[in-house]
Amino acid sequence: MKLETIKQRIENAEQKIQKKQNTIVKKRGWIEKKTAKLDTLEGRERQWTEWDIKNLQGDIARLEKEIKEVEASMEKYHEQLDSEIAKEEVFLNEIPELLKEMQNELVDRWDVYDRQRRETVKKRYSELGYREFYKMHTHADYLLMSKSDAQIHRENVDAAKYLILDLYYRVKNITGEIIDWSGIHATQGTQGMTVLNGFVIGKEGRCRVESILAGGYNIQRLHVRVLVHEVN
Repeated sequence: MKLETIKQRIENAEQKIQKKQNTIVKKRGWIEKKTAKLDTLEGRERQWTEWDIKNLQGDIARLEKEIKEVEASMEKYHEQLDSEIAKEEVFLNEIPELLKEMQNELVDRWDVYDRQRRETVKKRYSELGYREFYKMHTHADYLLMSKSDAQIHRENVDAAKYLILDLYYRVKNITGEIIDWSGIHATQGTQGMTVLNGFVIGKEGRCRVESILAGGYNIQRLHVRVLVHEVN
């Protein structure tokens, strides 16, 4: 999940809590006013006012419960934020340039593919209509039609970054703290795409990295499967 998305969720939660707290203050004020008038009321009018007070007290109890639920969600959001910040620091400080070059190439290829795919599904949608379109395409294709070039690029940057981070953590799980990436070599795979192969050395062992390309233009979106093998 992107940092900006998590920050926005935290901000929305804070605003929701503030709004509920403000409502509680208002309702408590109404309770005080109505309670102060009780001694001057009689009969049905007094009964209605007591009901109003009881309903307001129920509203406050409900709002306080909702605030606790939002606060619990905020706690999770802050944990996610800390996790994403840690990943960003890893990406900036620990990921070697070779892996970042693979990320950039993937983004370039995916951008081209997704833009072409978007135009294709737009044309098919206009030809087939909603019902027939859904018989042949996924909901993801339907959503793709409305995405801008900038949105496609942002999503691909994130997807490629997490692919690289996933590779990094899988390697680190085998090798422990990584001390040497120099055994990894970038070579030309199918369709001219850079692939990474070779050995990584860590404080607790070595592993072999093997990249496999699949898919491509006019067939399916190019994707990279990176295998990590422990080396004894």
